[in-house]
Amino acid sequence: MILTNQAWNLVDELIKRNHFNTKTTTTDNMKLEDDVLTMEFDVPGLSKKDISIRVEDSVLLIEGDNEDRTFNKRYNIGKDWNVSKTSAKVKDGVLKISIPKVDEKKSKVIEVTVG
Repeated sequence: MILTNQAWNLVDELIKRNHFNTKTTTTDNMKLEDDVLTMEFDVPGLSKKDISIRVEDSVLLIEGDNEDRTFNKRYNIGKDWNVSKTSAKVKDGVLKISIPKVDEKKSKVIEVTVG
């Protein structure tokens, strides 16, 4: 898939707004494919109960904490993403978050009848 300038700008902005804490040892990847933004983070040693993901004022907050590691990431995702349909899973030390783009409002064609 070829990313548009707008998509690349979004990815760049997300990367720039990433905030690491000093104990962070995670690797993360982001990609935009089929209008779904997917983020993957290496989180070895963290389980589902150690990870918190929430959205506040268009900011995606991802936190992970246990006795061995801590990480905190923030991304300004704007209003173009459907946070209510966001999914996240952790498997084999990798956290995967998928956020679909908001469906564009489609215009409705109204037929005019005679009579």
